[in-house]
Amino acid sequence: MRRSLILMGLTGLLPIVVLGSAYGAVTLREQRAALDRQATLAARSTARLVGREIVATVDAVKMISRSPTLDGGIDRARFTLLGLRLLEDHPNWAALSVADSDGNRLLDLPRPIGGKLGKVVDPVSLARAVRTRQPQVGHVIHGAGLTAFAVRAPVLNHGAAPYVVSAVVPVTAMQHLLFAEEIPAGWRLRIFDKRGAVIAQSGSTGREAMQCVVTAVPESGWQVEVAVPRGSFAALNRQAQLVLIGGSIVALALFAALALALTVELRRFRQRQAATLQAQRLEALGRLTGGVAHDLNNLLTPILGGLDLLRARIGEDAKALRYIDSATGSAERARTLVARLLAYAKRQSLTPEAIDVGALLADLYELLQRSVGPTIACTLRSAPDLPAVRADRNQLELAVLNLVINARDAIQTDGRVSGTIIVETRLPRRDEARGLARGDYLALAVHDDGCGMDAATLRRAMEPFFTTKAGDRGTGLGLSMVHGFAEQSAGRLVLESAPGQGTSATLILPATDAPAPALDTLRDRPTRTAEILLVDDDPAVREAAAEVLRAHGHLVAEAESLSQGMAALNHAPGTALVITDYMMPGGTGGEFITRARDAGLPQPFLLLTGYTDAAEDLPGDVPQLRKPFRERELLDAVDALLG
Repeated sequence: MRRSLILMGLTGLLPIVVLGSAYGAVTLREQRAALDRQATLAARSTARLVGREIVATVDAVKMISRSPTLDGGIDRARFTLLGLRLLEDHPNWAALSVADSDGNRLLDLPRPIGGKLGKVVDPVSLARAVRTRQPQVGHVIHGAGLTAFAVRAPVLNHGAAPYVVSAVVPVTAMQHLLFAEEIPAGWRLRIFDKRGAVIAQSGSTGREAMQCVVTAVPESGWQVEVAVPRGSFAALNRQAQLVLIGGSIVALALFAALALALTVELRRFRQRQAATLQAQRLEALGRLTGGVAHDLNNLLTPILGGLDLLRARIGEDAKALRYIDSATGSAERARTLVARLLAYAKRQSLTPEAIDVGALLADLYELLQRSVGPTIACTLRSAPDLPAVRADRNQLELAVLNLVINARDAIQTDGRVSGTIIVETRLPRRDEARGLARGDYLALAVHDDGCGMDAATLRRAMEPFFTTKAGDRGTGLGLSMVHGFAEQSAGRLVLESAPGQGTSATLILPATDAPAPALDTLRDRPTRTAEILLVDDDPAVREAAAEVLRAHGHLVAEAESLSQGMAALNHAPGTALVITDYMMPGGTGGEFITRARDAGLPQPFLLLTGYTDAAEDLPGDVPQLRKPFRERELLDAVDALLG
């Protein structure tokens, strides 16, 4: 198993690491290319802006060079007026100058550059303009308190260039062009002239190593440089390494999580498999015990009925009455045993209602304390504002009593005479209610500080007839009955125990918002006689029940099947009540009741049953009397239906 987990983990880890490495390499290359593209685009965009600015300046100077004020000579007054107006239109120009072809400045506007006229500062660009008869952009020159460059245009006259008009532009006039391009922090943007002099600069001024992208400005011969710190590319390398390392760590973490999850899942699968096998085993035992209990109920019904009839007829014979009492006691113990079997098999008939568990425990407290004896402290604990539960009151009381008695026996097992039992009501833990239907639940827990159970005993604790009690102290049906009651009530029984650490038995039951009903006061019902039809396929049960009814004045007609029952009803319209078994030849008691009602017969029905888990066709308003029943129980049920 371990080698399989390692192999599976490595198989999953290898492609993750390879893909992570490839992702890191591709990411690095793409990000480097993106940086290069961004720098190139920034340089080209700035170069276009500079080129458009130079072209606009050249066009303006060419227009001036074609002015009539320069034809055949310089009309100083008119040119001065024109030049000053042009300087107002171009506030970024420092001066407008006219020089002859030898470089002598003839006129400077608005005032002589440097305070007096003289030679041009950049004769090379002027000579090139005269020679080529084309506008020229000069070099950046430092002088006269100004760093600037000249844009020159020759004045053409009959193929000659006697004059050259120059616009002197400070380098600061080009600075705003750099701000039009947004560059990342740490980058640098510069403009150079033909000799490499810096015309304008923006961005970083640090001395860190830079990687540069250069683009020419063809209109002027200048260059635009975008410099990116080499650290940006180093950062990409670090990021790629971090991605690779992080991916490996994540892959290892996923592998560990997968291995852990698989281990836990395998453990849970084994537990579920064991629980399923145990549930199937218990279900098989439940079906067996349910069938046995049903047959025992049919056998016990005439026994108890016959004993009740004998008691009424025996008179004052004390010895005979003692024999009858002994037989009745044994039959009652057998009846209790069968009830426990049915509870385990989840085939008992329950009457669920809203129950205030705190109030129920308070009513039971005196009985519980008497049951455990004076040397064992029985304590009740209840959390506030708990909801009511929906369950059968009698079975819940019996379940609590069984759990407390088991706790008492666990304390006394190792010879102790004192101990503590805590009966607690609270909200269930999440693990206790896991797997149950969605909804609210209440937990009723019984804790003891007894000997506890080992794992093997704990696994078998809820099996019927399994007991660790010596001699005849236990039947092995107490916990199995509580387990069956909890399962039949849409809840569960949770056992937690360890040797020497006591036991906690927690009964999880569904909660309800319905208020707990007030207990009805018991009252005697007057008994009246009537015509009754009794339908049961077991002659002994039928005879015993009929004799009890006849002994109290009722007229009883008997039938042993569904067809006989229908015929008897059709021929005896005065029948006031029908008592029927559920399982009969020719159909069930539910089918009998449905056919009678469909035929318009008005008689009420009382169902006799050993268990009703299969009675899906039984109308919900039909009362039931569980076998075996005593004489008084049968008469009370009949009186209730006869009113």
